[in-house]
Amino acid sequence: MYLYLSVICVWLVNKVINFKFPDKGELERLGKNERLNLFRRYFATSRYNRLLIQKSLIKSAYNESSPSEITELERLHNRDFFDKVSTVKEYGILDEFIDAAKEEEHGLQKIIEAYDKRITNQSLP
Repeated sequence: MYLYLSVICVWLVNKVINFKFPDKGELERLGKNERLNLFRRYFATSRYNRLLIQKSLIKSAYNESSPSEITELERLHNRDFFDKVSTVKEYGILDEFIDAAKEEEHGLQKIIEAYDKRITNQSLP
């Protein structure tokens, strides 16, 4: 199944979303804000895929999922990230990607803090 969003193409592969960056020429035609939004969508997709991987891991406790299948999903997810970093370096827009990465890191930190607070409150007598 193919879904077209703006200038990106994503498709479902084994229930995870494969997020493909536009080619260098298309990225250059986009404005800085559009590229930032593209990177934000990439990070949102990455979070979604991480949740699917976590769900597969949890489900493996009661179904016949192979640990190697889950490990492969993790490996592919990580490889995709490193490939994206290489691509933005090659295209000369690493600084913009890092701006979006810092936003993502901040958002993740807020989620972690909320979980920390919840866990701490639950463990009190």
